[in-house]
Amino acid sequence: MVDDKPGAKEPKKEDTKILEKFFAGLKREKGEQREKPKQEPLFNPYRAPTEPRSSSPGVPAGIGLYLLLIVASIFGLILNKAWGFSPAGSFFISFILGVFFFIGVHFTPEHDLKRVLVIGVLVFEAAAVWSLNFYPDSIREWVITFHVFIWIALALVLFLMGVFDSLGAGQELPWWAWLLTVGVIGFILIYIVFPFMAQGVLANQDKSHAEYFGVAKDKLFSVAKNFQETTNSGTDFIVCTFSATSATMQYDTCLEEKKITRYCSYQIETTKAALEKNKEQKECEDEQKRLIEQGQRPGVAGSISTAIKEVTKVDLKVDDYFPKKTTDAQKLYPIALSVQNPRKQIFTASVSCVFKKSKEEIPGKIFIYGEERNEVQISGTDSEIPISCQPTTALNGRYTLEYSAVLSGMQTFSFLKRAFVSKEVDAATREQIETDNFKGKERASQGPAEFALLNFKFGTGEGTEPLVLVDEPVTFSFSVADVGGTGGEVLKVNSYDFEGLIYGGFSIDGTKIGDTDCLQGGEIVLSSALTKKREPSELKRCFLTLPPDLKGLTENDFEVETFVAKMNYDYKIVKSIPNIEVAPLSAAPELVS
Repeated sequence: MVDDKPGAKEPKKEDTKILEKFFAGLKREKGEQREKPKQEPLFNPYRAPTEPRSSSPGVPAGIGLYLLLIVASIFGLILNKAWGFSPAGSFFISFILGVFFFIGVHFTPEHDLKRVLVIGVLVFEAAAVWSLNFYPDSIREWVITFHVFIWIALALVLFLMGVFDSLGAGQELPWWAWLLTVGVIGFILIYIVFPFMAQGVLANQDKSHAEYFGVAKDKLFSVAKNFQETTNSGTDFIVCTFSATSATMQYDTCLEEKKITRYCSYQIETTKAALEKNKEQKECEDEQKRLIEQGQRPGVAGSISTAIKEVTKVDLKVDDYFPKKTTDAQKLYPIALSVQNPRKQIFTASVSCVFKKSKEEIPGKIFIYGEERNEVQISGTDSEIPISCQPTTALNGRYTLEYSAVLSGMQTFSFLKRAFVSKEVDAATREQIETDNFKGKERASQGPAEFALLNFKFGTGEGTEPLVLVDEPVTFSFSVADVGGTGGEVLKVNSYDFEGLIYGGFSIDGTKIGDTDCLQGGEIVLSSALTKKREPSELKRCFLTLPPDLKGLTENDFEVETFVAKMNYDYKIVKSIPNIEVAPLSAAPELVS
């Protein structure tokens, strides 16, 4: 600015040019700073590309990361299974997976929630690994299941969240991402949600750490396992729900037919020709439907009678004061043999125990009533027998204690009703006999709800019909079903006696092929394959001759009788107690895992 005062000095032209250049430079620098675009971060997988891409489908940013997390979680499961799910090894694998997941989700949208999920899973893993023995049995099995599969579940949840993030950002998903999304959601709905709501939860026994994978797999994939046991799958519930709403078929009938179809398909060998297989499939389905109409379960020749109230029960019980942690290397571990014996049976309980750690097994000494012996005779009604197990060598580490009790000389009975008629009987009389005398379970043999069920049938044809034609050959057969629950096993039949038939004048027809000892006999060694609950294997079969008074029935005469059978058998019950921790003071200052 030029001074107006008189005598002010005029600036030189050279100075004026220098000042103009200086102010022009400042304006240029300010303009460049204002127009400079904001610098992008070095790595932003969710930024929309500024350059045009090729027309070929690409992997959306971040989806590949979630796929990598799924692979890592599966790899962690494989390592855990190979490691035997030991506490230290499991937590180490979980910690590595947690760090990997935490770093991965840090570069994704809405990462705060995802990081909280990762931290929550890591905290759960620490609690599940180190405090599993404090949970009740029913809760412990679910904790084991989540412990085994939780990282895979978290990876799938994060993948679904990533799918929604990508769709919200306007990105296109490739075909494999859509396929994986549909597969994950479909599995959750069909194999978890529907079976859980409709069928409930199956219980498992206590298992050691090395058996965690089996526990979790059976729990999570219980429907797949039930296919072989002929229960309904998730798809059955969906199909039958729509069938019921459309009034084409009743809901319960639809479910039963689905089970029958699966049962028969499982029974027929897949190597047979398609035509022959379809024929046998149809015959099997017709037979199973006929048995259901008669009140029988498919493949089972007997059932439990709820009318029998005097039932013998024996159990190995663990109380709340059982020593799960100790520094005593050879401590006594007490349980109780609980007996309810309303019929005052006389039998023997032989008890044994073993400590298991991975592949190592250490036998124990049994003490009954404080004395070193392993057998006790049961004869009273109700009793609680104190039993203790002491390891034969010093323990150090984490073990599963397995108690076994073999009940020798157990006795049970069953009964069966039959009506004897001539083939000349008219249809009305036949129908009236069945209506008056055979309702539901009365068509098959029945017994008490104990450990083993003696099933038998006899009559015309296969012996399943309640009306026996006295003019036709009479067949007889029996089987033994294990109904003692999970963990038990029928070891052998000591003796069997179908005294109702023998005293009633029935005898074995020696002119026809069959077992000569099918009505009365001694020892039969059994296995779980022979005594499975749904379809126990036939043990003996023969033809019978009827007593003279029954053979003489004519026209509409009939006779209704009930026959009783008895069986003496041996049964084994097992009780597993996991997570017994032993840390001798001379070995370590704290409990060894």
